Amino acid sequence: MRMQHLRSLDQNQLTPQAHTDSLPADGKLLYSKLANISSLVSSLNAAVEDLETQEITPLGDEFDFYNEVERFEVNLIRSALRVSGGSQVRAARLLKLNPTTLNAKMKALKLLGR
Repeated sequence: MRMQHLRSLDQNQLTPQAHTDSLPADGKLLYSKLANISSLVSSLNAAVEDLETQEITPLGDEFDFYNEVERFEVNLIRSALRVSGGSQVRAARLLKLNPTTLNAKMKALKLLGR
């Protein structure tokens, strides 16, 4: 079953920061809330996409425990990085890991870009 994703506001649809200086306090607060909601919608869409891509390998002759654990670990790390905006330090905090441990796992799983 395919879920309908929420539409997030494109950052270009929001008033640029330079123009918010001339807004009254209520306008600035509204802009800030819209930006937060847009960010939340983007995060929710990413989470839904993660759920849709999860395939459970049936137990049988082809099942490999270590491959499944590695695939799960990769998905967790990618999700944490997405939620943290790409920050390894914040992703490590979300995963309750030391940043050096996360970095070592990313190297071992070949998740670091060049």
